Amino acid sequence: MILLIGGSFAADSFLRFPVPGTNEPHYLTKARHYWNPQWCADDFFLESSNAHLFFYQTIGAVTQVLSLPLTAVLGRLSAFLLLAIGWYRLTGVLCPGYWSPLLAAWFYLALAAIGNFSGEWIIGGIEAKVFAYGFLFLALANACDQNWNRAGIYTGLTITWHPVVGVWALACGLFALACMGFFNRKNLDRRTLLHSVKAAIPALGCLILCSLPGLVPSLALLVQGNPKDSFAANYIQVFYRLKHHLDPMDFDLFSYLMYAVLLIAWLLLTRKQSPSFTSRFFQCFIIGSVGLACIGILLGAGPRPASEMPYYAFRMSLLKFYPFRLFDALLPLAFSIALLRLIQHHLFENTAEKTRPAWLSLSLRKMILAVLCLGIFTGTLYSAWQQPPIHKMSSAQRADWIDACEWIRKHTPEEALFLTPAHESDFKWYAQRPEYVTFKDCPQDASGIVEWNRRLKYLRKWGQEYYNAGFDDRALQALHQQTGITHLLVKRLGPFTTIDPIYQNRTYKVYQLP
Repeated sequence: MILLIGGSFAADSFLRFPVPGTNEPHYLTKARHYWNPQWCADDFFLESSNAHLFFYQTIGAVTQVLSLPLTAVLGRLSAFLLLAIGWYRLTGVLCPGYWSPLLAAWFYLALAAIGNFSGEWIIGGIEAKVFAYGFLFLALANACDQNWNRAGIYTGLTITWHPVVGVWALACGLFALACMGFFNRKNLDRRTLLHSVKAAIPALGCLILCSLPGLVPSLALLVQGNPKDSFAANYIQVFYRLKHHLDPMDFDLFSYLMYAVLLIAWLLLTRKQSPSFTSRFFQCFIIGSVGLACIGILLGAGPRPASEMPYYAFRMSLLKFYPFRLFDALLPLAFSIALLRLIQHHLFENTAEKTRPAWLSLSLRKMILAVLCLGIFTGTLYSAWQQPPIHKMSSAQRADWIDACEWIRKHTPEEALFLTPAHESDFKWYAQRPEYVTFKDCPQDASGIVEWNRRLKYLRKWGQEYYNAGFDDRALQALHQQTGITHLLVKRLGPFTTIDPIYQNRTYKVYQLP
């Protein structure tokens, strides 16, 4: 069953996000550079601070043995196996039945194919958060079973792999525990409280110990930079570079409507569920994630530009921590499980036989459900196969892009520093050469974000200054002196009046600066 779940995740992932996926060049090239600093040396992003240090330390080691595409494939398969184990444990606790975990996974993939709230996803390319969600599912399953030491270990590992996911999960877990204490307040006495404290101490110790490899580097990253850089970096992140994840005023209306419907439907479906600890704890955990999202909406709601919002500096300093992340990823999971429980209740649990047609036997009901769910999963895979490519290029342009990058890899020195089209994201993946700056590869420390923004602004200003007269030797010398760039890979930029391309195809040209 675990292999079936993991295989379903992998099938959707490889069809919807062919290697390299959206973020794989971003994370895997940095992981490779972490272990081999000479590879793409002087690349601005690769030499910035390492926010996901544990991911680079573990997956980065694989890049020294395997190619980047093979590392991506192996990373996806291992992450989906872990995710499937966690999914199997969690859904098995919440929704009994041998096939329930697989059917819930298919429902979830169908919902994920429709859309999301803030751009959060679980099934896609390989990055640190995929492993983190696998450990989070294991932590939730053990918390629902009241195995607190194991829950602490898995929560700590969630934080290690992805501190933002892990810390928000810990906050929602503590909220759920507080709710359970409130529900059982009549049964609380000194002896019960003492027993709870004794159980909490080793669980907390396991949590802290297992979280340190990821938590310590993240905390060090937060305290880097001066107040001026921190303020500027927060603004750039929240209201420019990552506004599609962090600014609720940037989310589209469809996302709000979809998740509002999901939330209302989930609340209605869970009204009549048994008041067991397992069900209530999970429900309170999801409500905690809803509360975080509501706080995020309140923090971001207001006029634009954002500087007109009261206390906007404080508000954006909180928004940068992705308050919508768990709500976005876990509400479809909660809805899928609740829907499956409803189906089980009406189709398979003992009710008055007179309420059913005589021909609707148990085996027939199972067959109808199997065909329906298999159809949903098949439709999901078909939508993945039919969707436009994530790189937003035609097949001919994509072939030209890869061709130009391959030529660069074979015919330019390794120390060459490139100016590339601003919104292309996988140049280093194919060309294996450093870039001066690119929009996708934004650092995550304050000073790095400010410098990233300065570099983009300089290139924009340089292009505007010399555009009308054409890019002559004076323009190219200014570019080289200010940036150290030695080569250009361009699609539309030009004309260059004093140099000829050293290589070109139908779409791209490669220039070497004099």
